[in-house]
Amino acid sequence: MRVTEVTKRDHVVDNIQKSSGKLQDIQIQMASGRRLNKTSDDPIGAARSQDIVTTLSSQKQQLQNIEDNIAWLQRSELEIGHINEILGQIRTLAISQAGSDSNEETRQMVAREFAVARKTLFNTGNAREGKLYLFSGIKSLSPALKKNGIFQPAKVEKSGVTQKDIRELLDVKQFRAQFEGFSTNNYRIKVTKGGVWGQARIKISDDGGRTWSKEQTLRPVIHVFNQDGKLNDQVLLKFSDQEGRLGNILPKQFDFNSEKSAEFDLDELGVLFPEGIEFVYQPNPEVSYNGSIHKKESLISNGLSIPVNITAQELLLGEDEDGVDTFSLLAVMERALLENDGIAIAKRLDQLNLAQNQVLKQQADVGNIVRELYSTQSRLENQQFEKESQLSDIQDLDVAEATVDLKVAEANNRLSLNTGARLIQPSLSDFLR
Repeated sequence: MRVTEVTKRDHVVDNIQKSSGKLQDIQIQMASGRRLNKTSDDPIGAARSQDIVTTLSSQKQQLQNIEDNIAWLQRSELEIGHINEILGQIRTLAISQAGSDSNEETRQMVAREFAVARKTLFNTGNAREGKLYLFSGIKSLSPALKKNGIFQPAKVEKSGVTQKDIRELLDVKQFRAQFEGFSTNNYRIKVTKGGVWGQARIKISDDGGRTWSKEQTLRPVIHVFNQDGKLNDQVLLKFSDQEGRLGNILPKQFDFNSEKSAEFDLDELGVLFPEGIEFVYQPNPEVSYNGSIHKKESLISNGLSIPVNITAQELLLGEDEDGVDTFSLLAVMERALLENDGIAIAKRLDQLNLAQNQVLKQQADVGNIVRELYSTQSRLENQQFEKESQLSDIQDLDVAEATVDLKVAEANNRLSLNTGARLIQPSLSDFLR
């Protein structure tokens, strides 16, 4: 192979550029403190480091979410503890008034305590953290609890009317029936003997029609209560005549016991109640749940999450058949206190115990969730430390090793320059230039 001066010069220049580039790369690494400054430095290491950075970013956000959820649950736990404390005080007062040694005066005083407790429980159920409601599930911008109206139009069912011709001609609007009162029972009033008020006979069910009371006379105002069924909730069914002439409570409503009704001839009303017609009461508690049954969740691992809030329905209203509506219970007990009925108070003590156990169960659940979140937080922090160590091994520069490499690169660069100066000799043409 023939080696010319041009070939030698090209090789020399190429070697000088390589040694200078190597020196420059090491100098950049020393200045930045990083071994990887561009992808070409280590393509495989760059890909691994990018994957680690993505994982670290995800874990950082997850840790922030866990910290926020722990703070949220700790505030919830504080409010639940407050609810438990109130119910404990109520239970003590109820036990003190259930015995025969109490009197009307003391029960009247305790009734006021019950009224205050119901109001406090309602406000606690609607507690907020900032602008967000604690016990509303995922509907955290909406109050968890709402108060219902005491009046409810009665649903009139005529499917049970036996005479076909009457059923087809019957206009249910003529009855204008309305319930008054709060209850979670499924009341039904069925006409068992047709006729007008004072003649027609009815039966009452408080369990949706499974069991019925004894027959009684149909009146314009009916106390909806099955003597053989559940405890009394003081619900009334009121009717109106077609012209609404006896309206002294609401428009087109009247009270059979009022002075106006005493002056009115019932035979002139002309409203015939056929046998088989029913008036249905939809459960209408004093307080109902306004939030969502779905809860906020926190991710604790890939594909696995846990709920991180408690709903007011679970705490105070009971989410299943065995649950206790605390507000309805306290309202009934308050009424029993006002009526100086110690027996009714004693009958409700077991339910009051269930209401408190209902709260204690949720308090325990919150504690378990917080403990699990702390465990997840610790695990993520350990994983994050390991990932950061791996990232440091890939990206960070070994200063001692780099210092040696820098010295070697500087020596190689000087040697390349010196060797190049000796190999590339000036020619006659260079002098002529």
